[in-house]
Amino acid sequence: MQRQLLFLGFLLATLVKFSQAECNICSSESNVACVSKNKYQNCSANAIPTGTVYTCPNNTFCTGLPEKCTSNEAVASCNECRKCDGIIPFACTSPTTFALCNAVNEIASTEYPCSTGEVCLSQIGNPCVASPNGTSASCSYYALIDDLCIQKSSTGRFPYPNDLSCLKYVHCFRKGSTWSGNSWQCPSSKPFFSASTSTCVATKPATCA
Repeated sequence: MQRQLLFLGFLLATLVKFSQAECNICSSESNVACVSKNKYQNCSANAIPTGTVYTCPNNTFCTGLPEKCTSNEAVASCNECRKCDGIIPFACTSPTTFALCNAVNEIASTEYPCSTGEVCLSQIGNPCVASPNGTSASCSYYALIDDLCIQKSSTGRFPYPNDLSCLKYVHCFRKGSTWSGNSWQCPSSKPFFSASTSTCVATKPATCA
């Protein structure tokens, strides 16, 4: 009996892990990518999240299951951010930053940035890896953006969090009863975002890497 219970527990854990979609990664089950705990995008033919960002209805959660959204929070995607698992010695704290984990699985207060063009992936041994399409991070880009816009509570353009390259910015706006936002890339003619003017400029600001 005890052996059967242990087997059932292992099976349940395996099913939960299988059904959890990795954040920003296209699921072969649903052909969508969960981009936050309750948001998703459809996937292109070459498995890149693209286009409109959809919100799961009725307070449900995005998952790797074929139905895309579920009321079972245990199988929700984008749950790996700011978590120490006792195996990998670091945790991603945003799409492009990480912190070390201590002996009791707590995150240290000091955060380290990934290099330009890299993202943090908690599923591998090295915290930062190159991401040509910028989508494969363990933490949600949209949760980071929404947190920024809720904090600002103002319509306008703001520096993208933790982006030392200054190539992106966030446009915040009020959506219904809450604040939300989208990220944008500055055009090639004016590739850098200036925090002082809230516009894209041709010359790199001194505060940018």
